[in-house]
Amino acid sequence: MRVRTTVGGAVAALSLCTAQASAQSRFDVGLLLGSTQASDEGSVLQFDRGTTYQATFAWRVWQTDGVNLSIEVPFIASPAFTVITPGPSLPLEYASLYLTPGVRVTVVPKAAVSFFGAVGVGYARYSESKLKADRTANPNQRDTNAGALQFGGGVDVRGFGWLGFRGEVRDVYTGARNFSIRTPGARVHNVIGSGGLVVRF
Repeated sequence: MRVRTTVGGAVAALSLCTAQASAQSRFDVGLLLGSTQASDEGSVLQFDRGTTYQATFAWRVWQTDGVNLSIEVPFIASPAFTVITPGPSLPLEYASLYLTPGVRVTVVPKAAVSFFGAVGVGYARYSESKLKADRTANPNQRDTNAGALQFGGGVDVRGFGWLGFRGEVRDVYTGARNFSIRTPGARVHNVIGSGGLVVRF
């Protein structure tokens, strides 16, 4: 009986401590895996979806019972968008990364399930592959630096104390990409759907 009482007390204390730690946390780090659909370059270059990795750091700067305001810094990278338009002289693929600091507003942050919207501005980089589709060298390979506007939203699910789960959709809207062949050069939408873990501390 005494052992059961001790174990029960320990579990209750641990639950209370983790709940307090979660409630008092001001920072979170999201580690997400997803997929990006990027704008095509008309009929000249069309792309497959790219696997996307994301790490987002956020700092809560203001809160009420119903709303939280955080500063966040998402870092998003897609190592390879494969070119699916046929043609041996076309680039094989390209990579992208985005760094877009901004703000996040979370509604009902203390609930088991909360919702957020985010917006930010920053930097995008596109890097064309050094190989063509026929695997020969691409001597005119180009990199592009561009401005970026990022916006989106998602859902946070509370887990156990410091651990949670997140699903989100973002659109990173950037300046034109430069490739080794002539393209329309329109601005680019990068629609990203991702999910993963959130660590709070």
